[in-house]
Amino acid sequence: MRIKMSAVATATAIVLGTFSTAASANLVITEYIEGSAYNKAIEISNLGSSDINLDANAYKLILFANGADASKPGNTETLTGTLAPGKSIVFHYAGATIDAFKLGSASTVTYFNGDDAVVLTKNDVVIDRFGKRGEDPGTEWKDPNNADFSSVNKTLRRKASVTTGDTVAEADFPGTNNQWAVFVIDTADGLGCPGEKACTGDVTPPEPPKPSEPETGPCTGCETLTPVADPATFNSEIYYSDVLSGEFANAEELKNALSVIIAKNHKQLTYKQVWSTLTYADQDPANDKNVIEIYTGASISKYDNQTGGSGVGKWNREHVWAKSHGFPNESQWGYTDAHHLRPSDVGINTARSNNDFGACKDTGEEVLFNGAGTGNYLDKTTDCWEPRDKVKGDVARMIMYMDTRYQGTDTAMTQMPDLVAVDRLTTTAEDDAPLIGTLCTLYEWSQLDAVDSYEQNRNNQVYKYQGNRNPFIDRPELVKEVYGAVCGDDPNPGLVVEGDIVTPESVTEGAAYTLDASAIKAGEGVTLTYKWEQIVGEEKTLVGNQAILSLTAPKVKADDTLNFTLTISNGTSETTKAVSLSVMNVPFMVEVGFAGNTKLAEEQSTTITATVADAPVGTTYSWKQVSGTTAKFTATDLKLDVTAPKVDINQSLVFELTVTNADKESFSKSVSIEVLNTEDAGWTKPDGAGSLGGFITLLLPLIWLRRRQG
Repeated sequence: MRIKMSAVATATAIVLGTFSTAASANLVITEYIEGSAYNKAIEISNLGSSDINLDANAYKLILFANGADASKPGNTETLTGTLAPGKSIVFHYAGATIDAFKLGSASTVTYFNGDDAVVLTKNDVVIDRFGKRGEDPGTEWKDPNNADFSSVNKTLRRKASVTTGDTVAEADFPGTNNQWAVFVIDTADGLGCPGEKACTGDVTPPEPPKPSEPETGPCTGCETLTPVADPATFNSEIYYSDVLSGEFANAEELKNALSVIIAKNHKQLTYKQVWSTLTYADQDPANDKNVIEIYTGASISKYDNQTGGSGVGKWNREHVWAKSHGFPNESQWGYTDAHHLRPSDVGINTARSNNDFGACKDTGEEVLFNGAGTGNYLDKTTDCWEPRDKVKGDVARMIMYMDTRYQGTDTAMTQMPDLVAVDRLTTTAEDDAPLIGTLCTLYEWSQLDAVDSYEQNRNNQVYKYQGNRNPFIDRPELVKEVYGAVCGDDPNPGLVVEGDIVTPESVTEGAAYTLDASAIKAGEGVTLTYKWEQIVGEEKTLVGNQAILSLTAPKVKADDTLNFTLTISNGTSETTKAVSLSVMNVPFMVEVGFAGNTKLAEEQSTTITATVADAPVGTTYSWKQVSGTTAKFTATDLKLDVTAPKVDINQSLVFELTVTNADKESFSKSVSIEVLNTEDAGWTKPDGAGSLGGFITLLLPLIWLRRRQG
């Protein structure tokens, strides 16, 4: 069973620990806990003798759920910072109910159940694993040699004798040499340090040491980025020209056109580069050394980004469109799209989790920060998050950007599904679906909280380093054009009229008929224009421009339906009405007569001549025998020549004339010819009471003769 998870706190947590055994530098999974309810955690430790610079290589912890193989990685954590010897990184499930589990950072990599595998990689090469990738054991990993071992409802710690990782992710697990010590459910006293024993002493991480030299990047461990676009030369009229000059049948077509525009020149950032981008995009206007956190509004040093430690007093990267809703992997473009990534206090980020946005101030509880209210509200019952008023419009326009940018049209490049903002809160069953709510609440927020200079500058800075823009910040009127109609605020409201079109219930093919819209009014003195169009398949044909449409029903081979639309306009707005009309087919019939001898002796011939009254031009004729002993016959148009066959008894031969018009419609009529049996010469029917009596009379002499001979 999958359960609703919290949002990932993307920076890693470096936790104090001790380990007395000297070993070469190596990063190893040292503890795995699958406990009761939401109490889950996993620990990674440096079992070597020197620091590991996690930023120097791509270290990832990847979940492979339900037997997924190497081609289907799941939730992923990219490790950052520096990990000293004997120190550990801990990830826990954000909904843990036991405080001892809340060490390190909340992460969706802890979505694991007992039948999943977790793999640690360096530059995509396996350096350690828990479980067997590509295999689903059913419910748990078991050891036939140790009945106590299980990956469900247990705490498993790497034995002290293990100093290097298990690099074969597809090997049997736990294998013949089981490397794991087993502890009872919900044992968490070993989190934060490697080894089989419980951690001792204070495991609260100290503050990271201040750099001895001035930072060269814009934040701790960050790189200085090279711009890819120049905001100073940006021209909105040119950038959005295809939309501003275009005509679109509906909002979806407009949205698709916007998607094409903002996909062009979009450069995919790395997740590390997002740190730097946010220091430029979310810089405090009053202090260029700080950034503004989205949910608290607090100004915090750019260098207090969470590259390690507990996260207290740090900021990290908040995915406003929760990444678990459609793009859990770092390789997917939405994961690193800076247009929806904002600095956030680590604790507030965890509280927001991956909940949808909605109006839940009245039902939820206010989220506190340093003991004071933040203006953000969380309803845990409905999984709803309502952000503070000052950023509601920002949130709305970020969600609309994501909904528009990722239309599912460039999936091969972006590895992104079609993201959809829905007008409801999503369900627990939809946690992994590319959906987020609540659309029309967000629409309302976008109208109440207008674009400000901070948001405009942010759009410019993301454009500078990512190369594309948020159209709903540049052109706020597009919000209504794209989303207004579905949220009851149609930018192009239809003409309001009264009255109906008068139509016949049906019409016979070839008959004249009228469709009368003259009773439709739009108010006193309002002059209306009309456009009648007939719809055939995907095509529309103009058939009239007056209130009353007069036409003749076409010929049809079977009953059919004609479809029309009437567009009524007052010159500034319009409305459209649909009309359907049944056309009834008239079966093809003609009056047919036959002349000629229709009573023949066997082997006698006759000619039957048919007459057809008012036969239409192009009519053809065909004859066939439909019953009776097969006769010899020839037919030419309306003439039939027949020679009667020999018959044992009198019978009727039935011939059918089929009349077919130029439209391939047919009418048939039959004629019967009676054929009389002819008796053999020299045979006379004897007198008697009947045929049976005569037959007996003939037999009597034969019987007497036989007796005399006997």
